Amino acid sequence: MLLVVAGSLWSLDPKWGLHVLGRKWFRMLIPIVVSVMANEKWRKLFLYALSLGLTVNLGYCVLQMYGYVHVTTTGSNASDATGHIGHIGFGFVYGIWAAWLLHLGLQWSGVKRLMVWALAAASYVMIFSEQGRRGYLSALVLILCVLLKWIFDSKNWKAAVPVMAGFLLILMVISLGPGKERVYGTWQAFTQEHQLEGFDQTDSSDNAFIATQERFYMWRTSIKIWQQYPLLGVGTGGLPKAVADMKTAFHHSKGITIARPFSHPHNQYVLNLTRWGPVGLLLLLTLLAIWVWEGIKEDWRNSFTTPLFALSGLALALHALSSASMEEHFSAILAALLLAIAMSVDNETIKSAGGNSEN
Repeated sequence: MLLVVAGSLWSLDPKWGLHVLGRKWFRMLIPIVVSVMANEKWRKLFLYALSLGLTVNLGYCVLQMYGYVHVTTTGSNASDATGHIGHIGFGFVYGIWAAWLLHLGLQWSGVKRLMVWALAAASYVMIFSEQGRRGYLSALVLILCVLLKWIFDSKNWKAAVPVMAGFLLILMVISLGPGKERVYGTWQAFTQEHQLEGFDQTDSSDNAFIATQERFYMWRTSIKIWQQYPLLGVGTGGLPKAVADMKTAFHHSKGITIARPFSHPHNQYVLNLTRWGPVGLLLLLTLLAIWVWEGIKEDWRNSFTTPLFALSGLALALHALSSASMEEHFSAILAALLLAIAMSVDNETIKSAGGNSEN
């Protein structure tokens, strides 16, 4: 936060810098939620309410898929049913929730286990039915995180069998379901095995190819801008002006713009580097590393909330590869809330010890 404010001093566009600062408001929620949720009853009530809302939204997405409801959210339609979240944040939100549900299923047994695993399975089906490919990556890595953490903590491979079965099911969805074409289009963009002249708006692999090419353009442009300001970057809010000042070439194919002005490069790491130079990138990496490690180092088996620490941080780190995850509406706010929920457990311990932090 100090860097965001300090970066306004050398910003190419201080006015837009204030807009960027305004996007950080959700971080102020963390100390408030830590204090309010320092009681197990309230933590569980919050997580149950969140789960109820996400369950209802899943049903809403199914209705949207079949044309019974319509929304105006960008990146959300019958063929990309993501409700009011949109495909950019959908995989992030449901990837974390589904991984946490898998964890709960490993803790519980009987009907409760079947219920939470059924919700997790429904979440994965919807994630791989929509077009946010970063959501595919998050879903796979988070479920692997749960699997490996349970193996490590329990020293028992049998505990991983149900989760491994779910992981294999997800791979089948990728290989046979709608996610297959989008993954293939992304791979084509990486390997350049595609010609833009053959672009087809109805083809998922072509859309994935175009979207990935756009990301590459943004990353390359941002890196070129950083090279002009290698030490301090363009400052908080300076990127849009720097992009506008560049004499970039626009490539059109059948009316589709491959290169266009942008306010962020759809990559939090590149964005931090461009804004604040190597220091900005280093601080982001340090923050995410501590965030994930603080959750990973704990034993998850007997905890209701501890996994949320690592899962939210890891999801942010993965989401940052193709989005401004630390400033994005759904991802940033949810991650801040889940971090605060996990931290509130320690706060409860401190309060129960009479305020003596040494206990």
